[in-house]
Amino acid sequence: MILSRLKEYADTRMDLPPAMYGETSVRWFVDIGADGTLEGFTSRGGDTKANRRGEILRVPQLVRSVGISPKLLADNGEYALGIGRQGADETKVTERHRRFVGLVRRCAEETDEGSVWAVVRFLEGWAPDRDGGLLPDGFDPGDTLTFRVDGVLPVDLEPVQTFWADDTAGPEGRSMTCLVTGEVGPVEERLPVKIKGVPGGQTSGTSLVSANAEPFTSYGLKNSLTSPISRNAGERFAKALNHLISDGPSRMYVGPTVYAFWTRKETGFDYLQFVEQPKPQAVKELFQSPHTTRVPHDLKEDEFYALALSASGGRAVVRDWLETTIPEVRESLKRWFEGQGIVDAYGEESSEYLGVRALARATVQRKGETNRDAEQRIQPALGSALVRVAIKGGRLPEDLLARVVRRNRVEGEVTRPRAALIKLVFATQGGSMNEMQALNPNPNLAGDERAAYHCGRLLAEVEAVQRAALGQVNASVTDRYYGSASSTPASVFPSLMRGARANLGNLRRKAPATHAALDARIMEIASNLPDFPKVLTTRSQGLFALGYYHQRAKDRADARAAREARDGKKEES
Repeated sequence: MILSRLKEYADTRMDLPPAMYGETSVRWFVDIGADGTLEGFTSRGGDTKANRRGEILRVPQLVRSVGISPKLLADNGEYALGIGRQGADETKVTERHRRFVGLVRRCAEETDEGSVWAVVRFLEGWAPDRDGGLLPDGFDPGDTLTFRVDGVLPVDLEPVQTFWADDTAGPEGRSMTCLVTGEVGPVEERLPVKIKGVPGGQTSGTSLVSANAEPFTSYGLKNSLTSPISRNAGERFAKALNHLISDGPSRMYVGPTVYAFWTRKETGFDYLQFVEQPKPQAVKELFQSPHTTRVPHDLKEDEFYALALSASGGRAVVRDWLETTIPEVRESLKRWFEGQGIVDAYGEESSEYLGVRALARATVQRKGETNRDAEQRIQPALGSALVRVAIKGGRLPEDLLARVVRRNRVEGEVTRPRAALIKLVFATQGGSMNEMQALNPNPNLAGDERAAYHCGRLLAEVEAVQRAALGQVNASVTDRYYGSASSTPASVFPSLMRGARANLGNLRRKAPATHAALDARIMEIASNLPDFPKVLTTRSQGLFALGYYHQRAKDRADARAAREARDGKKEES
């Protein structure tokens, strides 16, 4: 199904290059006359990072392994001109060039194209040792070059393209039923195009279908024959996937996984702006859009696909595959953003929402660690779970909650991304969490879950008392006790409360108003806690984190409001 959808995309949505052609950065044109004389080298490179390596052209393509395999009329300097890279094996360079010249001669003989014969005459008169001095400044043997004859690129000629397609096809393979098209005919032992840009894969590309070791073989079939695919289908689905992965608007990286998104037909729906870095205005418009009823799955114009890939060496690994519809994606995204909605760290209702990458980082990111470093440690399964729920709905796994709770304990703090992710996990597991966007003194919770939320609030107030009494300290009570307070409250809260009472006693003398406000808040929270739970489950620890985050945010908002009120009175006077 995956390969069929990709081939369908290639057939209906792409302007495909000729068979066995691909888009490559060409750095140099070798300009020659009709008689094969060299007229010069023309640089196709620019000054920007995007075009420094050359102009993107459609030229012959080939998957190279350890052998010597020239590409027709467009290759690097070793093959095309026999000019080796620094430290290259000269014997191999000579053989590469000899094979390249032989391939061009065969093309000339079969097509009888005058421009190809001109290239043959040039190549047979070219001596790398003698003519190397004619190379232009800045020439790099690793750059791709092609030939231009009196302004014509031979690679663009239809007879040349037909020759290359036939030449690379090789002998007709085994006849089997193609898994992509369902047609009976020759299938490829090795698929002709590799997949580029998959994290963890080889720079030369990865194979989506391969069985190159004995354990992967089946019924005597090996390599790609275990999943028989025709050459045309194999080339088309690979080119479609390469296009999707290379195209910014259709792909997203989350840690070691790349996601490709596409629709069956052009819809104008920019889904990436919601799952990668949500734009506040776009999310606002999404919420304002009318609710849609479920769309029949056979309404193919609206079909939406998502493919998640990682790699191990030369093999691509399918992490997830989603098929849904645009209306269903929109409804899932609404629930996704509602689920993660939470006030910011200063108690303000925020229009900023978090994308998949930011939420995934919340499970691993250490204090002071860069986003890039943190993303290298994201578990593929967690990223896939977030994308799946964002696009198609469903439940986020308990493991996700456990990782966030553990990160809170290790760091001794609750960040907004971690609080938002905790709330989102709860929202996807059933029950409304709309009442938990901000501090809720009377949450719809019972038993230890209710106690856990208020324990989190209480820790925030104990910390506030310490800060008011002692100012900034090297290690706050939260720094020292968050882990034990959030997992075994009964073991630490009695001593924390004794310390808070001592600090409140000091505040009564030097700041009576502050003492009164803090004492009232602690009394209100404590009234909800007849006993401290001995042990909290992972879910309850998540609610503890929400209580702590909500209370700190509310305290900051109240402090700001008080300052603004005082400043207003000063201005009036």
